[in-house]
Amino acid sequence: MQTTLSSHERETLRQVLERSFSESQAQTLVSALELLAQHLGESQLHRDLLSFQQETKAWQQHMEQRAAQAEQRWERIEGALERLAASQARTEERVTRLEEATVRLEEGQRVLQDAVAQLAAAQARTEERVSRLEDAIAQLTHAQARTEAAVQQLTRQVGGLSDTVGGDIEDIAYIVLYDVLKREFGWEVGPLERTWQQWNGEPEEVNIFGQASDPASPEQPIWIVGEAKHNLSLREVERFAKQVERARQHLTGRVFAVCFCYRARPEVRTRLHALGIPLVFSYGRLLQ
Repeated sequence: MQTTLSSHERETLRQVLERSFSESQAQTLVSALELLAQHLGESQLHRDLLSFQQETKAWQQHMEQRAAQAEQRWERIEGALERLAASQARTEERVTRLEEATVRLEEGQRVLQDAVAQLAAAQARTEERVSRLEDAIAQLTHAQARTEAAVQQLTRQVGGLSDTVGGDIEDIAYIVLYDVLKREFGWEVGPLERTWQQWNGEPEEVNIFGQASDPASPEQPIWIVGEAKHNLSLREVERFAKQVERARQHLTGRVFAVCFCYRARPEVRTRLHALGIPLVFSYGRLLQ
């Protein structure tokens, strides 16, 4: 007795086969299985169908797993491609910036080359000027030597002239002070002169030195200690004030300190007034 597939079995088998094959292929396989069922017993056919279904299902699951794995790999590939595209964009941006920097560098190099050329030209001019300057310095050195010799000679001449002028100022001071002291104080003034005194163990020169007497107190000697300068300075005033202090420590009696000059700046006059030292000008005026 021949065995055939029922309508339900045929439909079920066709649906299973269409999952893996096309509709025409599934129909062909169903027909082939019906022919096979005619030669096989029903139990054997069911066992074969069951085995075929299991194998088909296993194969389908395997294919689905491979499809899922392929999809995962594709997703990873897409992610990698996206990252690669982003990296490529960044690389292109960096390359663009690098190209721009290269252009600027080339421009800067050209500017630097121009500057170096200008510097070389300036250096050449400087060396030429230095050479001329060295020649001028050599000439100036010779001229300086001649000038120094002339200055030394002039110094000797001025030194002699200074002594002469100083002596003239002191001579005038002796005459003017004699008249001023007699006129202002009624003193009898003795000879005034330049002298050397030894105070505190050291000899020192005093421009104006002498004695006077006051008729009102003839028993008290008056020592005149003075400084005569053409243009009296603060430095000379301070030095003279110290000399007066030494004189008062070594002379017995009254020490009358006085300065004589042709000119004196206001600060010099103020300092003399603070020290209590009278100032006599060459024209006979007395400031106290």
